[in-house]
Amino acid sequence: MDNTDQVAEAVEALVRLQLVHGGQPNGDRMELDEDPDATDELQEAKLKAAQEYCLRILGSRLAPSLAADDMHISDLIKKKLMRMDATSTKAVRFSHLYPKLSACSVLTKKWSILYFLLAVSDQSSATGLDGFTESQPLSYLGLHNLDTGRERERTNTAQSNDPVMAGTHSWHGSTTQVPTQERRSAYAELLNDQSRNSQPVVEESALLRDLIFVSQGIDGKMIKFDAEAKIFSMDPSVNVSVSTKTLATKLAELGWLYKTVNEFIEAIVKKQAHGTAGVVSQSFCAALQHELTDYFRLVAVLEAHIAKDTDNDRSNGLTLKRLLVWTQESMQRLRLMSVLVECCQGLEGGALVHTVHDYTQHGDPLIQQFIHPMLERISVPFYIMMQRWIYEGELEDPRGEFFIACNPEIEEEDMWQKKYYIRQKMLPAFIGDSLAKKILSIGKSLNFLRHKCDDADWVSQNHGVGKPLKYGDIAELEGSIDAAYAVTSQRLLQLLREKFKLIEHLTAIKRYILLGQGDFVQLLMESLESSLSHPANTLLLHNLTGTLETAVRGSNAQYDDPDILRRVDVRTLEVSPGDNGWDVFSLDYHVDSPINTILTPVAMKEYLKMSNFLWRLKRVEHALSSAWRRQTTSARMIRPILELVPQLHHCRIVCSEMIHFVYQLQYYILFGVLECSWADLLKAINNKTTDLDGVIRAHTKYLKDITSKGLLGPSFDNTMMQRLLELLATIMDYKVAQDNLYNYAMAEIERRERLEREADRRTRHGNWGLTDEDETLDRIPDEQFEELVPDLLSTLNQYSMQFKRELTELLISLTAIGESDMGVPHVGVGLDFNEFYQRSLKGAISSGKKPAMTR
Repeated sequence: MDNTDQVAEAVEALVRLQLVHGGQPNGDRMELDEDPDATDELQEAKLKAAQEYCLRILGSRLAPSLAADDMHISDLIKKKLMRMDATSTKAVRFSHLYPKLSACSVLTKKWSILYFLLAVSDQSSATGLDGFTESQPLSYLGLHNLDTGRERERTNTAQSNDPVMAGTHSWHGSTTQVPTQERRSAYAELLNDQSRNSQPVVEESALLRDLIFVSQGIDGKMIKFDAEAKIFSMDPSVNVSVSTKTLATKLAELGWLYKTVNEFIEAIVKKQAHGTAGVVSQSFCAALQHELTDYFRLVAVLEAHIAKDTDNDRSNGLTLKRLLVWTQESMQRLRLMSVLVECCQGLEGGALVHTVHDYTQHGDPLIQQFIHPMLERISVPFYIMMQRWIYEGELEDPRGEFFIACNPEIEEEDMWQKKYYIRQKMLPAFIGDSLAKKILSIGKSLNFLRHKCDDADWVSQNHGVGKPLKYGDIAELEGSIDAAYAVTSQRLLQLLREKFKLIEHLTAIKRYILLGQGDFVQLLMESLESSLSHPANTLLLHNLTGTLETAVRGSNAQYDDPDILRRVDVRTLEVSPGDNGWDVFSLDYHVDSPINTILTPVAMKEYLKMSNFLWRLKRVEHALSSAWRRQTTSARMIRPILELVPQLHHCRIVCSEMIHFVYQLQYYILFGVLECSWADLLKAINNKTTDLDGVIRAHTKYLKDITSKGLLGPSFDNTMMQRLLELLATIMDYKVAQDNLYNYAMAEIERRERLEREADRRTRHGNWGLTDEDETLDRIPDEQFEELVPDLLSTLNQYSMQFKRELTELLISLTAIGESDMGVPHVGVGLDFNEFYQRSLKGAISSGKKPAMTR
């Protein structure tokens, strides 16, 4: 008799002992049919069914969900014995017996024996030996009862009809509240179990084989993928226990996760075949495939275990619980990959790297350990593009994945300012804005050196090879970028200063365009005075150019660099009807690449604006100097005209006021604005700027300072420039009116000298020296004194009053601006240093009216 027959006989004896006692039905839960008419053949059939059920349970692979630890189970038994016996006699006895059991080599499953004994002891202590034998046989060990269901159905029906017992369940004298819906669900589940019991029970090995296919996204025989619900589900007709089905459902999640990740990979591969997938997306796909390689290795190992599993040795074979434990790490990784796939749908390049990088901030260290290696693989193409950009200045980004972008429509003249820019949506979080700007500047500098400065040899020699960049140490990345940034920026600035003479060009603009070279400007103005007094449409450009060259040769400008001098030129502005040469004449300065990156057309327009204003101011100064010279040289000559002495004295006073105004305004602009701003510009370029952008910013600030502080910028209202120009025009009109008066005075002197010579001639010939016609020898003729002279004096007085009124309004505007960082009040103090206009200003500000002139 083999072991199988012995087990079958033992089970048969146990079933008969439990179900039949002395030939009568036993009163436990696994009752037989209580019909008194039941025949012996029916009784035997029931016993046979119970015996087969027990054998099926014993032949299953179900195992307790506990680790087989002999020491742990022995400790539990000792503790139980000590609780049962205060003297600890039984515990001491067990301590002596346990080593003997451990030393016994015949018994191979010692832990199972101890676990069974402990379970029986717990059951017997809870219900008593009789109760264990009669009322709850083997229920503690998880074995189900045989039940025809008729008695339970009758009990449930009676309870549902009884309003008192509805929702309760009586079990050997104890009553437990159970909701009606749950009772019905339990009953339906019971019926389904009985229906499945009519089919053969699926072996666990078959489920394992099915789950191996499911874990690879392939439908099994019993577990298939539901396309509508997008889950793997088990066929309802499969006869398995609820716990087994729950385990299989949990394990089927592996298949769903794998299928999600694999579908994403296939989509990327399909895009790659059509040439529409970005390199970072391909790298992400490769990183996922690399992670799936370990998963495939695990699946192969599990499949090998199933193949080696035999019926002779099933204790160490693969079970659903063991499979669930072994696949926990892989399931966690697949879940993370599934989350990444879901978050990165539709993302490319830097945006994808940014999204994956966000998970490195997760609080779970396991997730961080998983994300870091994957992000290193994903970001490899991203860092290769960055490496090419900062070491070679090459932008290899056909799919637009890098955060540096290029606009191919921009001309080379605007390469530095507009051609390259930062694409914010592709900028990862671990690259800050300042670092991104440095990266942009490095590549722009290399391209600028190669294409604008003709320094491609230096670029290839010094930046062809660099330290490889990779994700991980952000500090090391910043160090590499800072080093490349310092080298390229220093080389570019060195070329701009030495080879392309940036400082010399800026100095030339200050000296010639902004009229800082005094002797040159004075000589040029004197040389052009006769030409520019003619109408503007009669000017010839080559004549003006020749006059410019003459002024250069006649001043200290001749010692400047010839390359600088040839860039100084003249130009004429747009001619309007009635303009003369002074209105359209302007100096110009030509710049070429790469200096035009700093001295852009917009910047040169600002220089031209300031130059035209300074030229007009210089012209007024020149005119007033001419008027003052005439006053000084002709003062003794016209002193005999006693009628004009007070008016001429008043002219000298007004002219002095105008000269004071022009000199103070000119001093403020040339020294208070230009020189101070120029010192700041040189300090910034030589000491503070680290790249070309810094030079451009310093120059832009310089331009803003000289225009805003020079009363020409947008900081003032639109009428400020108009007021200044009107004031200068009034001065010129006054100078013309004064010249007319002096011309009349000189004509009157000549008339008197002519009369005196005639009188001398007549006296020498013996005639009377004076006649009736010589009555006006010492006075102005009456007809002139009554008509011509009053008109001349009225015009002078009109322009004098207009000048003072416009100057007062200008001072009111400057005072209204108040103290500011532009230094504008200083020019107001200079114009009214002795508070000559103070009362008029106070009266105008307090009353809100224009001040009345009391001259």
